[in-house]
Amino acid sequence: MLQLISEVVTIMVVLALVWLAMLVASVVVLLALAALALTTPREQDGARTPSRR
Repeated sequence: MLQLISEVVTIMVVLALVWLAMLVASVVVLLALAALALTTPREQDGARTPSRR
């Protein structure tokens, strides 16, 4: 009986860790996309300014 309980607990812990890993990965992807969206106009402005001068 204790083995069954320990197996259920380990499965739940593994599922929780997988869910946390997916959550962290999605947050990292969103942050990377936001950083790209913020830096891209600045890079384009930086590329445009020498051509104006």
